[in-house]
Amino acid sequence: MRFLTLCALALCSLAARAQVQDVPVNKERYPDYVDPQKAYAPEPRLMKFLTARGEDGVAGSRADVMRAVEAQLPEYWNNADTKFFPPVFNQSAGSCGSASRIGYMFTHEINALRNVSGKVSENQYPTHFVWLHTNGNDGKDEFVQFIGVPNVKIYGGQTYSELYGYQEETYRDFAWMAGYDKWMNALTNRMERPTSNPLTVDTKEGRLAAKAWLYNHAGDMDFHAGGLIGLGVASGGNWDNIPKTAANDAAGVTGKYYGYRWGTQVDHAVTMVGWDDRIEFDLDGNGVAGEVEKDEKGAWIIVNSWGGWCNDGCIYGPYKYAGPVSNKETGEMTAGYWSGELYHARKDFRPTRVLKVKMDYTHRSELLLQVGISTDINATEPETVTDLHYFRYAGDGGNGNVEPAPEVPMLGSWKGELHHEPMEFCYDLTDFSSNFDTNKPLKYFFLVNRKKDTSLGTGSVYEASIVDMNRDLDGV
Repeated sequence: MRFLTLCALALCSLAARAQVQDVPVNKERYPDYVDPQKAYAPEPRLMKFLTARGEDGVAGSRADVMRAVEAQLPEYWNNADTKFFPPVFNQSAGSCGSASRIGYMFTHEINALRNVSGKVSENQYPTHFVWLHTNGNDGKDEFVQFIGVPNVKIYGGQTYSELYGYQEETYRDFAWMAGYDKWMNALTNRMERPTSNPLTVDTKEGRLAAKAWLYNHAGDMDFHAGGLIGLGVASGGNWDNIPKTAANDAAGVTGKYYGYRWGTQVDHAVTMVGWDDRIEFDLDGNGVAGEVEKDEKGAWIIVNSWGGWCNDGCIYGPYKYAGPVSNKETGEMTAGYWSGELYHARKDFRPTRVLKVKMDYTHRSELLLQVGISTDINATEPETVTDLHYFRYAGDGGNGNVEPAPEVPMLGSWKGELHHEPMEFCYDLTDFSSNFDTNKPLKYFFLVNRKKDTSLGTGSVYEASIVDMNRDLDGV
């Protein structure tokens, strides 16, 4: 079902609602937390649904448009019921952010675009390819935008790799993925930069904006299902059973768990997959469920990464308490309401120019790898340079700041053994090269920088080539 033809509207009156209070975050338990309201620009594709032009070309009022959009939305919607969503899994260690954003959101968005099943390993994406760099100089956002993520089948597992052994992001000797084919698979699975919903869900407009995204990506018909929304929560909360009423019996939710209080400090990531407007709650304990004027109807459907927790891995979050830190007893929403983080699958992407390298180095966290380009094929220096994300003083488990750098080779360690053999990888240069006329000769520079002149590491570059996917798949 298509939404109305959409156009932009000035949202001065709503701008203040996008601002939330500072959220107390436990960075030890949730080290890759990013506040979407502070990190990303508002999402224009969700803003534009607030107004529309009908078939006669006349713009409707906000109230008219909200009624029109609301009329197109069902009472119940759950993207976890689609073929695109992977099975609920149990995260490893503190990887909740990567579990939510990569294991669920990244997987579902790509599958919904490609119309393939998320129930098989070749269409699932591992948490730990990204999680291992949480304490490096790149994180989830850089990976999904610049590097991509290999599928579970190629990587060797979802929360760790059978190929590379047990991995934890604070270890200095965790394994780096090796192999040109594996890296090529990763760079074809990409996202645009994540954004945030500009509206929080304490208003009707904000709820409709979230539902529009969950239902069909706010009218983006290139997808075969709706989108998902990433959330941060304070995990130390309380759950209760949905009361028995005729409406809840009919919806099949009587006795299932809902969250009526979140904890006091954000330390966990979860994923919003849908909503259910049919549910009735007795939130004030007066014995009457579903009092609309008290916001006792309706809930978000939230998927966790703790295996079969609560409702087979899910929980209902009443609209009234839809924020990272909430308290039913006091009615407080001390960190504001959810807005949510959104992932956008990169559409119609095909790599056209790729760097292919085989090299080794004994102290990988000393390295910053870069690529430069010059239009002058006789140049001795590049005109412009870009860092290779993933290879930016990374791999020691401590932001690349350990001095002296630990003696960990590029491939790291798995199954108790350091791997000093050369590492083969590739890196997509399609976007970087697009700043130049690629029909003309260009000179590329592969720059290997060491952290300090006193660096201890040694290594070699055995092979380096530019693969022009339009002309020669084996490299130039």
